[in-house]
Amino acid sequence: MGSAGMSDQDDWDFAGPDDAKAEIRAAVEYLLRDATGAARTAITDELINLVRLVAQGHDPELKLPDPFDDAPGG
Repeated sequence: MGSAGMSDQDDWDFAGPDDAKAEIRAAVEYLLRDATGAARTAITDELINLVRLVAQGHDPELKLPDPFDDAPGG
């Protein structure tokens, strides 16, 4: 890992890609555990956006403006 902008605490020691995916799966299940309906969708959308930020090399702690804030009825 160790990409620019990530702190040392983000450098996890996984046994391999399958181990990392299992950790992600467990975390997602935890976050969705008690959520239903629209809440599950909102959590899923947030997670997808987080993955996109990381994939693009952005700091996931950086709070970017919500594109839906200006949407009608939003």
